[in-house]
Amino acid sequence: MPVMHPKVLSDPTLRERYGIKAAKNPRYLLAGILLSVVAAWFIWSGFNAANPDVRSELVSFKVIDDQSISITYKITVRDLGKDHSCSVVARDIDKNTIGQVSDLMPAGTLLAGANLRTVEITTRLPAVNAGITSCQ
Repeated sequence: MPVMHPKVLSDPTLRERYGIKAAKNPRYLLAGILLSVVAAWFIWSGFNAANPDVRSELVSFKVIDDQSISITYKITVRDLGKDHSCSVVARDIDKNTIGQVSDLMPAGTLLAGANLRTVEITTRLPAVNAGITSCQ
């Protein structure tokens, strides 16, 4: 921007004569701040949704006999210093729950990263599949 005499910048008549416009409205500044806040919130919420405190994944299940089934799953936790547990279930052909076990993991027993766990579930009827209902 060219250097101008202070009188030109302060006198409204001279500002109009030389085509110097008034200061811009702060709407763009407010819109920019609002957009930055919204973008920061989206980034934060996306990161937290993509990295939950506890993440579990079913690896496999194997029917052992008519009264038991084995389930293998992976669990990844953020806080290794807390107690964790997963509830695993066995289901029959009609998808009814016929066995349930709570797999408890005391603080300090899990390693950083993915941990492979295998649990045997005793059932009251022959099971056809198994799954993880919740982990915390």
